Amino acid sequence: MTNVISSHDFSLYLHELLQAKAQQQVEPLRLLVAQYQGVLAHFSHLQEEVNKLLTPQTGRDYSLVAVALKQGLQELEKLLNGLIKAHDDLLLSVVEVDDISALAELFSCRIAQQVLQKTSTARRKQLDKQKHKLLANETESKDVLKEDVLAAVVDQTNNFVAQNKEDRMLNKLEAQFSGWRKIGASGEELGVLAASWAAVVDEKTKLMWAINTNLIEKYPNCSDLMWFYPELKGGEGFANQGKNTTDWLRYVNTKGWCGFYDWRLPTLEELRGLLTTEVSRYYHIREDIFTDMQALGSRFWSSTVDHKSTEYAWAMYFGYGHDGLAHKSYSLNVRLVRDI
Repeated sequence: MTNVISSHDFSLYLHELLQAKAQQQVEPLRLLVAQYQGVLAHFSHLQEEVNKLLTPQTGRDYSLVAVALKQGLQELEKLLNGLIKAHDDLLLSVVEVDDISALAELFSCRIAQQVLQKTSTARRKQLDKQKHKLLANETESKDVLKEDVLAAVVDQTNNFVAQNKEDRMLNKLEAQFSGWRKIGASGEELGVLAASWAAVVDEKTKLMWAINTNLIEKYPNCSDLMWFYPELKGGEGFANQGKNTTDWLRYVNTKGWCGFYDWRLPTLEELRGLLTTEVSRYYHIREDIFTDMQALGSRFWSSTVDHKSTEYAWAMYFGYGHDGLAHKSYSLNVRLVRDI
């Protein structure tokens, strides 16, 4: 018995055949979607449309669908890469990225691309502005730093120059006062840089010489005294109502000077030790050391008497640069000294 296929069966068979063919044509689309699944994951609302495309339908030209789908997926991938780059490089916010993604889902990738381009351009300008501001601040900071560094260098240079100048001055004064020590008003030893001093010590002779610090008062070195030394052999002289060498020494050694009370008149030989060959400023003596010379004058009594005549004693004339005999009634200066 011959089997006869009914028209219904044939139609069903044809439908199944077309369905199988459609299923076969959809397969490349499935592979394409699987290839771009990572891209589609960022556009969740498109998944429903993609699922519809992957549902086999008879009579559809899937070759054209595949071309259109591939082009659309490529545009989505390009948009996604642009969004990622904008987020990383231009600090585009997550909200902005989501908004542009939504545009792609609602309208088209082209519109989303345009929005992305405008947003990226605006953000790039904003970042450039911030960059220029930072560079300007950095330049200003560098300028301030340069000024600070320059000021520090200038200060350091000035300090070095000042220190160098002070060192040179110190070296000069040390050379100038070599062999001499400055003594203060309480008998303390002063540094070589001291501006004033009450006495000096001659390291060679071990003698301390008094120097007036008050040039008007004229103490302990005094002017206008007659020579009077009654305790000394061949001495005596003129008492002159107390204005004489002995009474003055008694007054100084009662009051004291630099904490010492044993001052005396120097011998002629000791005064000769102060004499210089050349004039310092006005006198033949170190006026840089004996700073009271101009207030006192040039003629100074010694304790040395003239053994030929009791009326005379030896004096030093620093103005002329030599010693000589002076009548004991003359009013001369005294420069006190003591042994150390």
